[in-house]
Amino acid sequence: MRTAPAIGALAATLIAATSALAAAPERRFAFDQPAQPLATALLAVSARTGAVIAAPADLTAGRRAPGLTGAMPLSQALRTLLAGSDLDFSISTSGVVTLKRRNEAVATAPPTPVRPAAPPMEEPTLITPISVLARPLAEPANEQARDVPAQVDVLLEEQLRGAGAFGLADALRQMPGVAAGPEAGEARQIAVRGVGGRFTRVRVNGMETLATFGASNAVGGTNRGRAFDYNIFAADLFKQVRLQKTASADMDEGSLGATIDMRTRSPLELPRRHAVFNAEAGYQTLSREARPRVSAVLSQRDAAGRLGLLVSVAYSGRSAVEAGASAGQWETGAAIAPGFGSAAAPLDLAAVNAALHARIPRLELMEIEQRRLGLTSSLEWRPDEATRIALDTIYAELRSSRRENLLESFTFRTPGACAATPDPRCGINAVAVTQGDIALFGGRKPVLIAGRFDNVDVRSEARRDELNTIFRQTTLAATHRFREGLEGRLLAGFSRSDFSNPVQQTLYLEQFDVDGFSYDFSDRDRPALGFGNADLAAPGAWSLSEFRSDPNWVDNSYRSLALDLENRSGVVDWRVGVLAKTYRNVGSARMRSDGGVGNVNADLPASLRDLAVADYARLVGQGVDFGVAGAPSRWLAIDTVTALAKACPMGSCPGFELSPAPVAGLNYDVTERSDAAFLQLALPRSASRRFWGEAGVRVVHARISAASLNIGPDAVARWTSASNGYWSTLPSLNLAWSLSPEAVLRFGAARVMVRPDLISLRPGVSISTTGAKSVSSGNPDLRPTRADAFDLSLDWRPRPGMQLSAAVYRKSIATTVQGTSTRPATFSANPFGLPDSVAVAACGAALDCSPDLPIWQFSRPINSGPGKLTGVEVSFRAPLGETWTIQGAAAYTRTVVRLLNQSGAWVDMQDALGAPRLAANLGLAYQKPGLEVRAGLSHRSRYLATVPAPNGGDVDGVDPLTTLDAAAKLTLSPRLTLSAEAANLTDAYQRQFSDRTLIPTYRHHTGREFRLGLRWTM
Repeated sequence: MRTAPAIGALAATLIAATSALAAAPERRFAFDQPAQPLATALLAVSARTGAVIAAPADLTAGRRAPGLTGAMPLSQALRTLLAGSDLDFSISTSGVVTLKRRNEAVATAPPTPVRPAAPPMEEPTLITPISVLARPLAEPANEQARDVPAQVDVLLEEQLRGAGAFGLADALRQMPGVAAGPEAGEARQIAVRGVGGRFTRVRVNGMETLATFGASNAVGGTNRGRAFDYNIFAADLFKQVRLQKTASADMDEGSLGATIDMRTRSPLELPRRHAVFNAEAGYQTLSREARPRVSAVLSQRDAAGRLGLLVSVAYSGRSAVEAGASAGQWETGAAIAPGFGSAAAPLDLAAVNAALHARIPRLELMEIEQRRLGLTSSLEWRPDEATRIALDTIYAELRSSRRENLLESFTFRTPGACAATPDPRCGINAVAVTQGDIALFGGRKPVLIAGRFDNVDVRSEARRDELNTIFRQTTLAATHRFREGLEGRLLAGFSRSDFSNPVQQTLYLEQFDVDGFSYDFSDRDRPALGFGNADLAAPGAWSLSEFRSDPNWVDNSYRSLALDLENRSGVVDWRVGVLAKTYRNVGSARMRSDGGVGNVNADLPASLRDLAVADYARLVGQGVDFGVAGAPSRWLAIDTVTALAKACPMGSCPGFELSPAPVAGLNYDVTERSDAAFLQLALPRSASRRFWGEAGVRVVHARISAASLNIGPDAVARWTSASNGYWSTLPSLNLAWSLSPEAVLRFGAARVMVRPDLISLRPGVSISTTGAKSVSSGNPDLRPTRADAFDLSLDWRPRPGMQLSAAVYRKSIATTVQGTSTRPATFSANPFGLPDSVAVAACGAALDCSPDLPIWQFSRPINSGPGKLTGVEVSFRAPLGETWTIQGAAAYTRTVVRLLNQSGAWVDMQDALGAPRLAANLGLAYQKPGLEVRAGLSHRSRYLATVPAPNGGDVDGVDPLTTLDAAAKLTLSPRLTLSAEAANLTDAYQRQFSDRTLIPTYRHHTGREFRLGLRWTM
């Protein structure tokens, strides 16, 4: 046969090639692994080399491996890890490494070169790197966390990018106990185990830092506190996020909920040459716009693994529309003195004024264009086997252009008596209530939940915001091993989050004395709004009534220097360290002003007043689904860019002047300097030890220097300053007990503290007259939130691939920080000693403002408490056959804290720490070679956002939210992957309520979002 010679030649060629490959030197890999459990060390070798390592659990349980450093072949690395043990290995012709006891090891490869499937996921059984990266989100106890006595959850690089996550916080909400609050459809901040973002501390590359952004007023506006805004960062920038829920002495202080460590990539932990490219397109159903998202990682190191450089970049655009309706909170007519003017029978006017009514009923349309850019770099150098130096930088920028168009009435929140013939600018006292439905909420709160009204002024509000945050951080980290087991570390770093809102401009069109205006919030799922006989699309029916300009800036910066020394060569490990840290928070704001503190928004510049409405207005709302019955199909709104460009083409015109005096409270400079020292002793885990743990103490000294603008008795804003300081001693204990090879029990106890937001420490007094009339101050003498925390958890893995974790926790809160607010009163009731003349000056041109009206509220932050927090958390993961996996987590937390209400009485308030009682998620994954499909359900229950509320309800809160996300990946080739992701598939509405009787006040949605992309790896 003619084919025989060809077959013989091919066989000879293959034999020669095999001989040549066998004679070729083994490929060398760069390693830098600390001494650690054997299972963890083998997993790291598998990830570095790409080799499949089959290691039965009974061979690796309880064993530790020495450190592994330098460039070497796989075989040498394995011999180093197994040195001194009774274990050996064999490598098949297909590259599979098999561990066996030394007297069982085989010297020859199996005759059939079949590559076995990766074993099921069970620590410490090892799996392929591909399987490691494809593990479902937030597996609560991975191999690294298994030997740690503290309670730790970890997200890896692939997990951060998966499950339909549009940003970093979207990925974090898949972790047990974590809930995320959306802003314009994208998660912004997180809460952990019953406490909000201000109680959770974040470190990036080992250094505490803070990043803040702005938002709509309904979800908090500009962030001037300690809560971290994760939406600034693309998830693509990070290789790992570690969440530690129990405190330890070697961790920076400042957390009641958790400490989150985010790490960027390292070039010495990657292959010698490494490149990854992602390209995606994202689409939102409400905006009907598509935007790109691209990212890249490039890394290279030398052959010896001594020097490496890595850079990564991520860019994404997003076009979003958010639409809905709001009541603008609720207040009684009596509190907006003198209340409604008349009520038609059978309504009783006194009953109508005693009931809560919607303050600013309105339609809300927000159009958002967003651009996010992230850059990281890492330069690592290992001058010798004992020293490692890393210089890491990160740059992140989030820019957002936001246009808000609101169709509303301010009449229901405008006080003041009207003359017999109502002035067209009169407020609520001119309104005739022609129909009304007063419902008794919670059996105690009468609410005018629906009504029809005459003599109502209708406004078309157009607001334009340009928001930008630039985050920069540089850290220099060095480690040196003085001898085996003794290591020193240095960390020096600087970070800055610079938020600017240089354009916040609002223009109002108004129609006076509209009849037939109506609202109905009795249906929580579909409110109704009607604008009576208002001619919403005719330019001649509208007139310009007000112009606001409110630019503001917030700058957060950190400087840190940390030194510590660790010894692991004795029976008991020890670690000591010191930290010096400076945190500075600077706020700045401006408002239209005549040079003093007066409100001049109603004084229109002549150049703006003389423009014709038709020249700068546009129709908005066409084709938008507001989810509101009776919503108009369109209305006329000001194009702020066009109007202001025509009125002031040079950018500086009479009547456009700005001053800090009307917003004195937003102009401050507070510096917090803290020095800390810690000592920690640890009994490490070993093969012969079933009980291990750590105990330590941390001592902290903080010094506060605060300055801010202060409004004095002469109504002039001047800078004032104050200082404060305090000591904190924070002991901690974390213990672990291996009940069996499958189960580990952990216990944690610690004293923790959370510092106040720096803006709360400002010493000055300020006055606001643009909305609610208020006088507020900071409190330089505030003490930190302090608590004793206790945690008990069980991690159980009864069989391969199955895991169950459960935890109970309790925190006894000695004191916390709250903002206080009084019920409306005349200005003379203010506790700051200001005369009525200050109110007269502050009211300026505002027609609804007078010191004699009982409309003024006074606020100041104070220390309150005590309180307690108790909760339970469970998470699980289980295979359903060979291709399906199910996993889920839920945390249920009850909090009770004693707070001061608006009446000045102390009350025990539940769920008042800014987090939901229930946070849960459920995921289902289907995996087979080349294909992975996942779906995730996330739920958070209602919680209180503001206690006490500034208006008629005792609190303001957020309703439950459930979202469904999905993701799929298809491997087209070993280097190319196709991905598809979807978020909020059910188009869930975000809702808010007022008062503990749950009066509906806000309902918005953002539609669904989809992404399609390609990933290429070299």
